[in-house]
Amino acid sequence: MTDVLDVEVDDREQPSPSDRAATRVTGRRVAGRRVVGLLVVVVPVLWSLQRVVPDNGAIVNRGGLPLIGDLLGKALQPRLDAEFLRLVLDAVGTTLAFAALGTAGALVIGVLGGLVLSDVAWSRRPPLPVRLLRLALRGLLVAVRSIHELVWALLLVSVLGLDPLVAVLAIALPFGAQTAQVFGDTFDGLPVGAFRALRDAGTPAVPAVAFALLPAASPLMLSYSFYRFECAVRSTVLLGAVGVGGLGQELVVSLQSRNWDEVWTLIGGVVLLSALVDLWSTRLRGDMAVASCTDWSGGNTVGVRRTHSRWARWSAIAVVPGLLAAWFATGVSLSGLTDERTVRLTGQLVDDMLPPALPRGGWPVVTGAVLDTLAMAVLAMLIAVLITLAVAPCATALRRGSQAPASLPVRAARGTAWALARVVLLVLRSVPPTVWAVIALLALFPGVLPGALALGVYTGGVLGRLVAESWESVNTSPRDALARTGVRGPIATIAAVVPPSTQQLVTYSLYRFEICVRETAVVGIVGAAGLGRLLAENLNFFRFPIVTTLLLASFVVSVGSELVSRRLRRAVRA
Repeated sequence: MTDVLDVEVDDREQPSPSDRAATRVTGRRVAGRRVVGLLVVVVPVLWSLQRVVPDNGAIVNRGGLPLIGDLLGKALQPRLDAEFLRLVLDAVGTTLAFAALGTAGALVIGVLGGLVLSDVAWSRRPPLPVRLLRLALRGLLVAVRSIHELVWALLLVSVLGLDPLVAVLAIALPFGAQTAQVFGDTFDGLPVGAFRALRDAGTPAVPAVAFALLPAASPLMLSYSFYRFECAVRSTVLLGAVGVGGLGQELVVSLQSRNWDEVWTLIGGVVLLSALVDLWSTRLRGDMAVASCTDWSGGNTVGVRRTHSRWARWSAIAVVPGLLAAWFATGVSLSGLTDERTVRLTGQLVDDMLPPALPRGGWPVVTGAVLDTLAMAVLAMLIAVLITLAVAPCATALRRGSQAPASLPVRAARGTAWALARVVLLVLRSVPPTVWAVIALLALFPGVLPGALALGVYTGGVLGRLVAESWESVNTSPRDALARTGVRGPIATIAAVVPPSTQQLVTYSLYRFEICVRETAVVGIVGAAGLGRLLAENLNFFRFPIVTTLLLASFVVSVGSELVSRRLRRAVRA
């Protein structure tokens, strides 16, 4: 949840004009690239579909189908008594508090880590020991962000127990590592004349950063902070599977107890909370005109056009009182980090995790889990793309340009379709993938398919939003030019808008695939397949050497998928 959203990559690298001129693009080369691109998509999908079917051919659990009927039957009868609504309201407050504190911790890590990663902040070539330290810290941040926040929560629970600090740290650590990468790129992308002038004049590094670098980066940093808070709310709901409190925990308890009326009330609370946070965060970024959710998710930022925002100013003013209220309401205390018991259990955990060991069955078991993870991610992305293609066009408000205005009934139909599509995408991405997985496992036997369905539905909500917002920025001038020549509206739209929209769909699908690979651990923990299920099983039995091996395998798979995805995105842009 991890949220809408998780690894932002630098998509700003573009070939120089001379490089583009030196590369001749012939029809044969274009055809070859299309064939290769088709194979890159079709072959993994066919392989994943083949892996879905178990040896005994049993997929559907017919005994669980009545439970799905009971769940759907209670959709119009949610529990709304005062006692339960107070419980839901308390859970909403806990979720918001954990998300706010986790985001604050992530920002502290992000600012410090961003300065370490930024090349601009080190304008003078540092000595070799400092360069080696920066390299080590960069690797550490990559390792931290490659582990999903739910896995962090499971590890922290073994040391801290069900302490509220677990939820805060589980959000702060991976989000902080990600924020450090984004802030480092932000610092490097800013005009740095004033900063270098201060450094050349002999100003120490800390004052120069404080007075010349941070003020210039503050609009983008503020925008990203609220975007990250938006993602943290969804991730905090996800952490309920560990039992740290909030809406997610209440959802899991109600699902396990099969109290379907409570489930629908809690889902309504999750959706409403996500909608309010999304609206607030989107309003702030739009009012500042700095960077949208789509920009941040794709690793791109636009130039700062307006930063004097009353909405942003009041939001920033509310931060400190809000954090203080969250701190005292949740009872979070940092003393648990230095407690003698925590130190002893941490040392014992590290000692237990080393050296790594293989699970029973050896490498074939690990390899099978890795292949299940990849197959699950591929099928989840297939489902997400299908959802996006079905819903995102209706959720996109394309500019009409010079086209004749539509009649009132047509405008009303379009507005209704747009609102419904937006609500569908909101619901899909607001409900945690763990909940979708539990629902899928009511009707399907454990395996790749229920995990792929759960991740696909959740990712479809995220991807649909990103793609719909990016499609709204597509240049419609070619469509308008075709319309002026007499080409009918739908044909003009398809001919002029679909090609660039397709490229954006492919780009964001590849980006989400990276996130999807990491989130397979989430659905695996509640009973699906892959590395996540192995990880949960061995954590439950305290087989920590095997956990280390599985974390290393997850790290390799995550980094490998990120590198492949980045390479494919560059090929698409080329």
